[in-house]
Amino acid sequence: MSRQLEFYLKGINKKTRELSELSTSAFIDSMRAFKDLDQNLAAEVRHRSEEIEEKSRAIEENVFETIARRQPVAKDLRELATYLQVSHHLYRVGRYAYKIAHIVRLCEGMEHFKELISLPHLADLAKQTIDIAMRGVLDRDLSGIDELEKLEAESDKETSEMFEEITDYLRKRQDITTMAMYYIIIGRYCERAADHAFSIAERAVFMVKGTRAKLGLAYKGTSSYAPH
Repeated sequence: MSRQLEFYLKGINKKTRELSELSTSAFIDSMRAFKDLDQNLAAEVRHRSEEIEEKSRAIEENVFETIARRQPVAKDLRELATYLQVSHHLYRVGRYAYKIAHIVRLCEGMEHFKELISLPHLADLAKQTIDIAMRGVLDRDLSGIDELEKLEAESDKETSEMFEEITDYLRKRQDITTMAMYYIIIGRYCERAADHAFSIAERAVFMVKGTRAKLGLAYKGTSSYAPH
C-alpha cells in the first residue's frame, strides 16, 4: 500500500469513528429524551442529526475521491467499500434518533402510562451491537462478532415481552392508545438499529477476512460465521 493511500484510509477511518460515536450517542440521547419527555434534549438531538448527515456525506465523498485518484486494489478496495456502506448504516441510526426525538415533540403535554424499562434496555442493546460491529470495521477486531447472536436473542425476548405488556395495558385502558403506539414504534426503531449493526458486522467480516458471512442466524442453527 502506498503511503498516500494509507494516509487517506486512516483519515476515512477517523471520520467513520466520529460518525459512529455521534450516531450512537444521538440514539441513546433520543431515548433519554423520550423517557423523560425532555423537549430540550429532543431538540438538541434533532439539531445533531444535521451533523450526522454532513459527516456521512463527507465520508462518501472521501471514498469516491480516494477510489478515483489512488486506484486501490483488492483488500484496500474492500475497506473503502465497507466505509461507504457503514456510513450509510450509521446515517440510518442517526435518522432513527431524529424520529424518536420528533416523537418527543409530539408527546408534549402527555405522560407515560408505565415506567419505561424495556425501551431504554432495547436502545442499550442496539448500541452494544453497533459498538461490537464497529470495532470489527474500525479496529479489525472480530472477537465480539459471535456475541451479537446472544444480544439479538435478548433483544427479541425483551421486545416480545414489551408488546405483551402494552397489549395488556390496552385491554384495561382506552386513554393510552397514542402513547402505546409510540412505544411500539420506538421499539421497532431499536430493532432496526440493531439490524444495521448486523449489516455492519457482515461488512467487517468481509473487509477483514475477505469472506462473506450471514449473521443473525446462529440461534436458528444456520449462521455462516466461523470465528477462526
